[in-house]
Amino acid sequence: IHRGLNTISLALFIAGFAISVATTKKEEQPHFSNPHRRMGLAMFIMAILQVIGGIVRPHNPLEGEKKKPVRVGWEVGHRVLGVSLLACGFWQMYEGILLYGVKYSTDESDEEAITIAYWVWISVMIAVMVLGGAFFKFRN
Repeated sequence: IHRGLNTISLALFIAGFAISVATTKKEEQPHFSNPHRRMGLAMFIMAILQVIGGIVRPHNPLEGEKKKPVRVGWEVGHRVLGVSLLACGFWQMYEGILLYGVKYSTDESDEEAITIAYWVWISVMIAVMVLGGAFFKFRN
């Protein structure tokens, strides 16, 4: 499940990144000229590295064997990078809402409502991840 969902996520990320770069070019805007654009590039690079790391990861030990330090280090790095990408994504989407409001001159109350809805959604997502993680960790 993890590999499949992340493969789909990377494919969507690549498509979204390509659309963003093409739109920036079409609008004759400088590439990676603001924090949102630079964060998008950084996240794109981190996502590619995350997938490559998943492909070339050290194998899990057999049952009863102890994990080698390289595997433990890989697990920590993979999790830290994954959580960092998630946190960057939360910020990136929020920044995108603000940029949308500036670009299309949306009503301030509409922007506030969207921002509130966004952070409620993010809070629910985080709660599901934390509670789901706790459930699977402590279910036995």
